[in-house]
Amino acid sequence: MLECLTYNGQLPDSFWQIPAAVYATEVVPLREHAEVLAAVVAEEAARHEVLLYTDHETLRLLGIFPQEGTDAFFGLWETLPDASLNQQAFAQLAAEARRRGYRRLVGPLCFSTFHRYRLRLGAVPSWGQFDAEPVNPAYYAGLLTDLGFVPTLTFESRLLQPAVVPIVYDNKAALLAQLQQVPFEFVSLAPDVWQEHEEAIFELIQAIYGANPAYRPVSAAQFKLLYNRAYAEKLCPHTSVLLREWSTGRLVAQSFCHPNYAPLHLPATEPATFQQHYPRLQHRTLLAKTVGVHPDYRQQGLMSYLGAYGMVSFREYYDDIIFCLMRTDNFSRHFTDGFPYETAHYALYAREL
Repeated sequence: MLECLTYNGQLPDSFWQIPAAVYATEVVPLREHAEVLAAVVAEEAARHEVLLYTDHETLRLLGIFPQEGTDAFFGLWETLPDASLNQQAFAQLAAEARRRGYRRLVGPLCFSTFHRYRLRLGAVPSWGQFDAEPVNPAYYAGLLTDLGFVPTLTFESRLLQPAVVPIVYDNKAALLAQLQQVPFEFVSLAPDVWQEHEEAIFELIQAIYGANPAYRPVSAAQFKLLYNRAYAEKLCPHTSVLLREWSTGRLVAQSFCHPNYAPLHLPATEPATFQQHYPRLQHRTLLAKTVGVHPDYRQQGLMSYLGAYGMVSFREYYDDIIFCLMRTDNFSRHFTDGFPYETAHYALYAREL
């Protein structure tokens, strides 16, 4: 029987148990660390009212009602392909959102784009999955379509095959030659560097992504919970970089890259580190994950410089590369234009109320 529970500081035990049934025959998503996710929900409950729709066995659905804005959200949705049960759950959620005056229901989105959101569409790509990639059973998109949802933002990931990488490298040779001449310092993003610049990195990310339609800001405390020295330990120190303006000392761009640790099947309680886990990878795929330029410094070719910087060490350390989760209207996609690549597609959905 479907229940609607008001979040009161604790998620029921069944919340953590459902995925075993849901993903019995699918590519299994990397699970969030339960303590971290519980802490995020607890903090966000101060700015949102949270309802949980669940039968405690085959479906969980979080209804998220922010104090500001006209969109309500659904997130942490996991379900078997039961159309009737999902119809019931989403009908209750939509009615509650409508009663509260929201105009749209958007998701899957867990409070903000700092957390799990979007669906992956279509067949499983050749790489299976990469770290933090939205992964879900193929029937999810059909369930949302039947419930009246349509894509509101679309994304893609591009895998460049190994044979193509030397061509990309050669074509970026002119950019590589200019790296020593630009008025910016390339600061390799080692864990100590992250700690030294943690506050400036937080401010830079807020500035870069703050105008994105699906972006929802997080507090500095929550940012440190998610992105800290432990996160920096997983980054590739050879390709991850901060761009700092020589004249002002201001951070103006960043590129966070790391190997795809997913093939190691590490438990959520064992964070990946480059030093410990990179040597264990038999096939080494670089993930170009979070790359961006401060709005004040755009239209200066800095995105291309970031890409070129990553290529300097790429051939020594990696077999191939995935440019991850780019919005389909984002100019950064053009870095790989003209080369053959494999594509995976994703979408964030919305339903008018």
